[in-house]
Amino acid sequence: MILDVIEYTDPYCTWCWGSEPILRKIQEVYGEQVRIGFRMGGLVKDIGQFFDPANRIGGKDWYKQVAEHWLEASSRHGMPVDPEIFFDIKDEVFSTYPANIAYKSAEMQDERLAKRFLRRMREAASAERRAIHRLDMQADLAEEVGLDRDRFLEDINNGQAEGAFKKDLAECRSMGVSGFPTFLIRNQKGERILLHGYVSFGSFEAAFTKLADDTLKPRTIVLTEQTVLDLVRRYGKVAPREVGEVFDITMEAATGRLELLRERGLLAEQKAGNGVFYSVPEDLEE
Repeated sequence: MILDVIEYTDPYCTWCWGSEPILRKIQEVYGEQVRIGFRMGGLVKDIGQFFDPANRIGGKDWYKQVAEHWLEASSRHGMPVDPEIFFDIKDEVFSTYPANIAYKSAEMQDERLAKRFLRRMREAASAERRAIHRLDMQADLAEEVGLDRDRFLEDINNGQAEGAFKKDLAECRSMGVSGFPTFLIRNQKGERILLHGYVSFGSFEAAFTKLADDTLKPRTIVLTEQTVLDLVRRYGKVAPREVGEVFDITMEAATGRLELLRERGLLAEQKAGNGVFYSVPEDLEE
């Protein structure tokens, strides 16, 4: 049986960023048995009108509040963040909607590359201090992952991507989704389970068992030097938290293994806000 996992999300959402290690573990453990897709939820239409009492965000100091929220979230989910981005853009009319629309433009062109583009936007916004609500930045990232830049811009400028985004918003409303991430898990019979917020891999496993009984065949993940290198090569860029999640080790242990590989020249390190990314050096890529 094949299961679908749909994440209702926003490229700027820090808890969605924090859920990336979980999604990667799902991919590694279940492969093509679980299909992962995305719907854009539009976290902030206009920061000037935005108010989130639970996280104490709203008003003229919104950028300081969001920066503090990101740092607090990072201390819990373990993914790197650079909240200085909000001090860079504090005087702009800020909305996350343009980044959502950018994803829909990418999806209209190529669903596989769109997923890479969404990940790239998350990396850029969360940990590289890059303003992904700006059109020029979106186009640069789209081109970086292999999308056709001209077509990407055309589908944004002609309104088609915005129309697709509005359909996602309508789906969110129909599902009662108001917080991100929210995950819809469904089987081929139409049975479904909703998971709300930042949830563990174990929560997904429990949902999968309810919807698929024992028909899924999880893969055993073996921790070796080669499997770590293969993981990094497969995804292009990883944070220690992701390695820790996939191989079921602590982030400290994951960092230690990644550092040993870096010291041997097998991995490169990139500073990323309050953390780091690791990647395979270009001269070693296959």
